[in-house]
Amino acid sequence: MRRFLSYLPGHCNEAPPEQPVQPGSDEAGRKVLELFPAARSAVYDMRKIVGCIADRDSVFEIKPRYGRTVMTALARLGGKSVGIVANNPLYKGGALDADACSKVTDFLVLCDSFNIPIVFLVDVPGFLIGLEGEKRGLAAKIINWMHALPLITVPKITVIVRKSYGKAYPNMGGGLNSDVVACWPTADLGFMDAKVGVNVLHGLKEQDDPQRFRELASDIARDSSGWALAELYEAQDLIDPRDTRSWLIRMLDIHPMRLERGVGAHLLSNWPTTM
Repeated sequence: MRRFLSYLPGHCNEAPPEQPVQPGSDEAGRKVLELFPAARSAVYDMRKIVGCIADRDSVFEIKPRYGRTVMTALARLGGKSVGIVANNPLYKGGALDADACSKVTDFLVLCDSFNIPIVFLVDVPGFLIGLEGEKRGLAAKIINWMHALPLITVPKITVIVRKSYGKAYPNMGGGLNSDVVACWPTADLGFMDAKVGVNVLHGLKEQDDPQRFRELASDIARDSSGWALAELYEAQDLIDPRDTRSWLIRMLDIHPMRLERGVGAHLLSNWPTTM
């Protein structure tokens, strides 16, 4: 409990406290590619990526055994408290289910109520729809999350690591739902994987015409890259993954609270989090 409270201000009308940066934090941030797989279809543990990017030994995960397809954690960047929302492909490929949606919305309320900036790390194939999702009220939970985003008055900073597909794109800070967005070169912003998209858009299977299939897949992949998003200015930076930590620290300095003294407007303080 003492450690949890160390990330929060004494009350909601104060800025969060700052702590000294642990030695070795910057060196660890440069090792992020050692934990990120080269293969687009390979899974990995996003918690290890977060551990590299944040100040050393500063990550305090919230509800780690609930809604595990997404990680919510308090951490520090450059000594400043931040809230991190990060998809975790290690569980269900990172697809967001009903528990994950509830978990994120509750966490957004916590961060906004105590003036803690929010960082989204995105690698999401979409929402885990289906019969179970319908029974659990997934559609309502998605909308609840979506409605919460524009009411947040703390800085929102998004880094698109790999996949950001479909409706999950705006929920994870895309579509002008963040103050600033950066993409890794591996960012993929289509409605689905490019090879699956060829079949959906053109009705073509790879075995039917391999050369034409590759050409169409390449076209879809190019149009859904981070560079294409930057062309629309929905992403403001394309960064080397090893520079993620330093870029986030710089953005926290550039995008301060919208009100004075690092205190937000607390529009989510009475948000209904039990839907």
